[in-house]
Amino acid sequence: MPNPTLLIGYPMGSPIGLAAALAWAEIPHDIGRVDLLDRPAAFLAINPRGEVPVLIDAEGQVLTETLAIARWIENRDDARRVSFAPGSRDALRMWELASFLNTGFTGAFVPFWAAMEAPHLTTEQREFLRSFGTGLVRKRHEQLEAMLGEGPWLVGERRSLADAILLGVGRWVEFHEVFDVADYPRIAAVRAHIEKDAVAQAAARLESDPADPRVVDLAEALARAR
Repeated sequence: MPNPTLLIGYPMGSPIGLAAALAWAEIPHDIGRVDLLDRPAAFLAINPRGEVPVLIDAEGQVLTETLAIARWIENRDDARRVSFAPGSRDALRMWELASFLNTGFTGAFVPFWAAMEAPHLTTEQREFLRSFGTGLVRKRHEQLEAMLGEGPWLVGERRSLADAILLGVGRWVEFHEVFDVADYPRIAAVRAHIEKDAVAQAAARLESDPADPRVVDLAEALARAR
């Protein structure tokens, strides 16, 4: 039976964090790479929204959306390498942070992606979107900064699925050249702790290395989807 395949996007797709989470949890998996600037028709056929992440499980069933796939990982993380006992205080805290990161924090970057991806915009329109987006991203960074404690990971002393999600979207502030994350020392410290992890670094390299042994042929992965 084939491994589950996580479809990630490049450039700078958020599912890199889920790729790290699968590796941290030691769940066997493959990776499929989707060009977000030229999505193939076969990909749109299994997810008409045209978004990543997408998980194609061993039976070919398709699961989309970051939090749904994170729950899929949690349900298979028997050793609790990236999760906590369901219903525990730490588990609720993890999902609180993961939900914030996947909604308001991620959504704040929409104006930057629009400015980058919409070819018909004028220079003035792009500048407006970037200015508007900067305010949104600052607000969400201020809110996240206030939510964090002093632990090296988002949930204290242990890495979790929340850290995986931050790995995927936190780096957008540099990619879009919004501001220096050092303005938010707690976020900067947690991100530095996550990003120096060898597994996290290996996940990030998937975007630029189609020859990575974990990467499978996208067409073959899509052909398995039901």
